[in-house]
Amino acid sequence: MEIENKNLNNTLKVEKGNILERIASHLIINASFLPDLSLYHGKMGIVLFFAHYARYTRETLYDDFAGELLDEIYEEIHTDIPVNFESGLCGIGWAIEYLVWNKFAEGDVAEILEDIDLRIMERDPLRIKDLRLRTGLAGIAYYVAAHIPDINKNTTVLDTGYLRNLQEAICKAELKEKRENQLSFPAFLLEKNTIEIENDTDISTLPLGITNGISGVGLKYMIK
Repeated sequence: MEIENKNLNNTLKVEKGNILERIASHLIINASFLPDLSLYHGKMGIVLFFAHYARYTRETLYDDFAGELLDEIYEEIHTDIPVNFESGLCGIGWAIEYLVWNKFAEGDVAEILEDIDLRIMERDPLRIKDLRLRTGLAGIAYYVAAHIPDINKNTTVLDTGYLRNLQEAICKAELKEKRENQLSFPAFLLEKNTIEIENDTDISTLPLGITNGISGVGLKYMIK
C-alpha cells in the first residue's frame, strides 16, 4: 500500500509539473498582449504566478519575465485606472508590497508606491459607500494594512490625516478585521477559482488571470 501511494504521489507530481509548464508557456506568449493590468484579472496576477514559478522551478528565466511584466505595468498605468483592489491601484500596490516583502523582488517600496498612494489619498475614506473588499473600502484598508511597515518607518506619503480618516471609516462601517497577515498570500484570491485543468485541457480558451483563470490554477498548485 505504501508503494502504491508513493507511485500515485509521483504521478500526480509529474502531472502537476506538466500543467504548470503548459500554463507558463501559454502565459509567456500571451501575457504582454493583455490590456488589463489588475491583480485579479490582469498582468499583476500573472506577475505573481511567474514570481512563484521561478522559485518553484529555480529557473531565472521566469523571474526575468515577471520583471518584464512588472515594467510593463509601471509604463501602462494611467489616470483612468480605478483605485479599488480587484481591478485597480490597491491590488497592484498590494502585490508589489507582497513581492518585495517576500523577497521575490527588490526595491524601496515606499518610493515605488508613492504615485499609487497619492492617487489613493484623493478619495476621502469617510465618503466611500461601497464597503466590499474587491471594489470598496475594505480593499483600500487591506492595501494600507500591508503598507504598515512603511508607515511605521515614516517612509510613505500616506499622511496622518488620511490614515485617521481611514481608521474612522473602518470603525463606522464596522468592518471585520481580517486575521490573516496581509503580506502572506491571501486565500481569498484563489478560493473562488473553480477551473480544473487536466493534461488534455485546451487552456487557450481560458482567461489568463488569477480569478477563474490559468494563473490562479497555477498559483493554487504552488501555494499550500
